[in-house]
Amino acid sequence: MTSMVNSVLNKLTSLATTSYTSKMFASGRWYPQPSSIGCRCITSDSSLTPSEQKLPAAKPTAQELGLKKEDAYPIYAVPRATGKVFGLVPWKDGEMLADYVLFEESMKKSETKWQNYNEMTKEERGVYVAHLTAVKDRKLYYIDPKTKLKVMTVSQLLYQGKCCGNGCRHCPYELSKHRTRPPCPGIHRRTRCLVVDNSGLGKEVNTSGKLAYCIHVYKQGARKKHLPHATLGDKILVAVKGEMKKAFIVGANTHVLHRKHGVPSTDTNNIVLLDSEGNPLGNRVLAPIPSVLLEKRDKTQFAKVLAIANKYF
Repeated sequence: MTSMVNSVLNKLTSLATTSYTSKMFASGRWYPQPSSIGCRCITSDSSLTPSEQKLPAAKPTAQELGLKKEDAYPIYAVPRATGKVFGLVPWKDGEMLADYVLFEESMKKSETKWQNYNEMTKEERGVYVAHLTAVKDRKLYYIDPKTKLKVMTVSQLLYQGKCCGNGCRHCPYELSKHRTRPPCPGIHRRTRCLVVDNSGLGKEVNTSGKLAYCIHVYKQGARKKHLPHATLGDKILVAVKGEMKKAFIVGANTHVLHRKHGVPSTDTNNIVLLDSEGNPLGNRVLAPIPSVLLEKRDKTQFAKVLAIANKYF
């Protein structure tokens, strides 16, 4: 039994004294790695010789270690793809056309939903068709049907690689969609709202693809035609699946220019539906609501909404 234990200890001692530096520690690094990092001390330090306990004072060079810069692994992983590379191909009379990669990306950028197409005027549709035809033909320019001027297509703008900052008509960098009027200070007519309670009507309208929208604001201080804009905590009248329901606003997507200190803004306009008696339709508010609404606990109807909410921010 004693001889077996001694043989095991001798093997462990030989493993501990073996100095080996793994490639995991040496890959991509040009300074020498200590030999003690690769080994794990299984026995006590008494089994090591004095030469192994102390590291050499002089650091060996890369040539002495046999490290080649060409064979080294990079510290940072190289991406699998460098991205899409757009190019041009020659055509008749020295004209350049978009290559297939640029053509595919231009067609994706030129797509327009049918809802947006139906809202276009006759002139806008003419410009849209002229631009789409030029992109299909891989052209870099087209002639505006109204002004007869030469306009760059989205293919030419993508080939440039960056935005020129001139607000081009077909800018693929979303800078052409600039604001043409000041932001709205609150919720007004036709503003879409998201129902955040667990009522059956709210779940149905949220999954139908057509959210509830505001048709009236219960707020005094302005003419009916120019009704005041609703803010956080106000009561509005919304159209839900062909029905009219009253609702409280428990989350408002306020523009940065109209935000107030201490009043948070949400990504969507959240509402809680009410029945004919003013009670919430659901029994739980699924989304967190601003804690500033707790100041309206003295109001009876709004206190019922706060009673079914369990998350605040």
